[in-house]
Parts: sequence; structure tokens; C-alpha cells
Amino acid sequence: MTLLLAGCASSANLPPVYHPPHPPSAKAVQEGVKKAAAEAKLTGGLETSAVRHADHGPGSYFVCVRQSGPSAGGRPAYSVFFDNDDYKGIQSSVLSEACEAESLVPIK
Repeated sequence: MTLLLAGCASSANLPPVYHPPHPPSAKAVQEGVKKAAAEAKLTGGLETSAVRHADHGPGSYFVCVRQSGPSAGGRPAYSVFFDNDDYKGIQSSVLSEACEAESLVPIK
């Protein structure tokens, strides 16, 4: 009887199953980039990269972002982070993210 009760008690205390974050949807990226641009006080058009996995930063996935225009190559790049469809933050791009080497396209 004690064994039976002990078995029931231990199964109720199991930790939740871990589900790793997945990449954000296109809509979530668009909304997150808009929030990030407002935080960083970026004005005008924006260019963004494809979603990539991050091994650092506030989220598990990120996109590169910079202001568009004729001198876009000279403008600083930023990284916008996500977990699932949740925007996690923006920071200046670091060398390991290679945003300068990414092909960026205008975001609508």
C-alpha cells in the first residue's frame, strides 16, 4: 500500500515538459521590428534579414535590421530578438551576428 501511494505522489510532482522556442512568424517579425525601431528611435524605411537562430542575446532567434536609404551600408545594424512569436528586445549588432554581410530587404 505504501509503495502504491508513493508512486502516485511522485508522478504529480514532475516538472513540466520543455518545449524549445521556435522561430517567429512573419507577422511577429514585422510587429517586433516596429517595436524595436520605436525603442531605438529609428525613422524612415527599414531593411531586415531572414530569421536566424541565436546562441546569445535575450532570445533564441533574431533578425538584422537597419535603416534603408542610399547610404544604408554606413548605417548601424541592430539585432531584434524573439522567442516564438514574442519580441524580446533590440541591441546593436555584434560581429558574431554578421549583420553587415546579410542581404537585407525592405520591410513593409
